[in-house]
Amino acid sequence: MTNYSGGESQTLPPGTGALGLKAFLASLTLLFVSTLCAYWIVRGQAGFWSQGLPGVPKGLWVSTGILAMLSACTETASRSFAIGDGPAFKRLFKASFILAIAFVLSQVMNWSELTSAHLGPKAKSLYAFSFYMLTGLHALHVLGGIVWHFMAMRKFSRGEGNHETVRNTAVYWHFLGVCWIALFGSLALGTNPDLSAEQIMTACWTLTSLGVLMFVVCWFRAIVAIAKYEGFALAVLGIIPMVAYLRAFMRADEMKMRGNLLWWSIWFGVILASVSVGFAIKFGPGA
Repeated sequence: MTNYSGGESQTLPPGTGALGLKAFLASLTLLFVSTLCAYWIVRGQAGFWSQGLPGVPKGLWVSTGILAMLSACTETASRSFAIGDGPAFKRLFKASFILAIAFVLSQVMNWSELTSAHLGPKAKSLYAFSFYMLTGLHALHVLGGIVWHFMAMRKFSRGEGNHETVRNTAVYWHFLGVCWIALFGSLALGTNPDLSAEQIMTACWTLTSLGVLMFVVCWFRAIVAIAKYEGFALAVLGIIPMVAYLRAFMRADEMKMRGNLLWWSIWFGVILASVSVGFAIKFGPGA
């Protein structure tokens, strides 16, 4: 039987799966961010975008709601498993699987709506191409999550599942939920035909300024932690951001720096992405 307290024997060191998932999600983050950057660069350089064309399908709001329920359902399933509530876990984990399938079906309906407006995948329209590219990329990874979720349910049916399996599944769906918010937000904003290249660049510089400010805050917190745990000399070396990051990373648990390092990386990514988009629009073809 499955041990709902997660106490069954491990064939790999605890946390191995979580570490692999983090590496996988890091690579997916680069993929989604680069795709969004490409979208906004094209959007900023295009003189014509969506005039006279329909807006994004209203069904995308339904898809968003389904994904939110999916994320909440898997999180609750994970917590139910952790406290040993087997029946609740089984119901919630199966419901999550059904919601994932429902999300894909809702996306098929959204694609059909755009196709019925003569904007199929082969339409000669940057607007349509961007829509199918962004939603299709996300749906592809949802399908991968469905396969993984099914395999996890099979594992539990054989009594081989553990809490790490549930937790990793929940984290993956949370990640796709965050990605979807960014994709859907970009599509909704980009659909506005009055959105100009200047406005997009202004948003990029604003994001860059915010990113630099938060980067400095995370950097300062790391220096303070280094001074506390490793002395003033190493804290002085921490004026070099890479040195501060590496020292904090090496003793992240002791210094309680994991959260700070994560946000530091995120804000660094925001700076790189926003600067890249802004300069590409400013100095790209047709600028």
